[in-house]
Amino acid sequence: MNNPELVVTIITTVLTIVSALLGFLATKNEKVKRYYKRYVEIEKLVKELCVIAEANYKNGDQKKKYVISSINTFLTENNIEFDIGLIEDMIESI
Repeated sequence: MNNPELVVTIITTVLTIVSALLGFLATKNEKVKRYYKRYVEIEKLVKELCVIAEANYKNGDQKKKYVISSINTFLTENNIEFDIGLIEDMIESI
């Protein structure tokens, strides 16, 4: 397994654990359920956008800007309020 595959595997595992924890908490509260669904949807989109950014950009700042601007567009189009800090943390973990 080469280095990028190892990184993707580790990141996917970490994000899966976070998703599982949020899923457990989601059973406790309806508001948390909606947040969890948004989180999972945004997490999936961030992963996809990071792969696209890796293929198209060389500089880390450019990759991050691409992902953040694309996520902001998605959030605006779907009238979703989500903490940008969490999105930046997702990007950094990937």
